[in-house]
Amino acid sequence: MQKFKYYILAAIAALMITSCEKNVQMITEINSDGTCTRFYSIKESDNVYADETWAEDMNDTVRTTIYRTFNSVEEMAANPVLAVNGEYINSQAQLDKKFKWFYTDYTFSETFASKEHFLNVPWTDKMSRDELSFMLTGYPNLTEGMTGEEIVQFMDPLQEKFEYLTYLSVIDCDLRLIANHYGIIANPPVDRTTFMSLHDSITTYALENGWDILRHRKGLIQEYFNTDAYNIFYDSNDDIKDEFEDEYEGYLNFVDLYYLITPYSLKMPGRVIETGRGTLNDGVIDYRFGGKFLLVGDYTITATSRVTNVWAFILSGLIILLAVASLLYRRK
Repeated sequence: MQKFKYYILAAIAALMITSCEKNVQMITEINSDGTCTRFYSIKESDNVYADETWAEDMNDTVRTTIYRTFNSVEEMAANPVLAVNGEYINSQAQLDKKFKWFYTDYTFSETFASKEHFLNVPWTDKMSRDELSFMLTGYPNLTEGMTGEEIVQFMDPLQEKFEYLTYLSVIDCDLRLIANHYGIIANPPVDRTTFMSLHDSITTYALENGWDILRHRKGLIQEYFNTDAYNIFYDSNDDIKDEFEDEYEGYLNFVDLYYLITPYSLKMPGRVIETGRGTLNDGVIDYRFGGKFLLVGDYTITATSRVTNVWAFILSGLIILLAVASLLYRRK
C-alpha cells in the first residue's frame, strides 16, 4: 500500500485534487460460448492490484492495459483487481442464455457491492436514498417530466443538502482524528464530548462563511474556536505526522472511493437489443461508473444481445423444401 507523504490533515486536500485526474477504464468482452475477457486500462491510478495471472498489452504506449480471459463470468467476478485502500471492489456476475431456435438471447449482468460502510457519517440521515442515488448516479431520474424552471427549483435545495453532506464528511475526518488524541492538546477550549458534538455547527459555519475546507481547514478550526490549540494536527510536526498517518489514511476511504473514475465498456455477442443504463456506440455499450456510485448501495450493469442462428434458418429451409418435394412427389 502506497503511503501518504503529506501532512496528516493536508492529505485529504491533496487526494481530492489529484484523484480527479485518475481513472481506470474497465472493458468486458462476452463470448457466445460463455467465456469472457476483462481488460483494465489504467492511467495515474494505484487502485489496481493484479497478480501474475494477468497479462499486459505491450502495444499500448499511452496507458497501462492488463487483461485476462476467464471460463465464465462468475469466475471473472471472483477475481477482482480494483481496490480502495486495500479493500477490493467485489461484484457478482451472471450470463443467461436463452435458445429460441432462430436466435439465442444473451443477458449479462454484473452487480458491484455497496461501499456504504466507507462513509464516516450516514448520508441517509440528511437525504433520502433516492435523492442520493440521483445525485451520485443519475438514477432514478427525479426530474423526469419537469420543466426547466421546475428542475431549478427542485435542484437548489437538493444541491444544498448534498453540499452540506460532503462538507460534513470532510470536517468529520478532522474532528474524529483530533478527538481520538484529545489528551495531547494543551488547554483545549472545550472538552472532548463537546468538541465532537460540534461537527454540524462547524459545517454550517464553514458553508455560511465560504471556507475552502480542502485547503484551509486549519484556519477554519482556528477561527471557529478562536484558538491555535489544535494547530499541532495541521503543522508539519514530523512526530505527530508519523504517529497518526496510518490512522488518518483509514478516514480517507470515502474520498478515495468518491474520486475513483471507472468508466465501464461492454462487448456482447451478436446484436445488442437492450443496453440498460448504457449507451451503444459502434457495437460497444458504454456505462458511466465510478466509486461514488457504490456509496448508496449495490450498482448493477446489465445488457441483452441476440445472436442469429444461421444454421436454424438453413435447417428450417431444408425441412420446408423436403416437405414441399414430398408433397409434389405424392401428387405424381
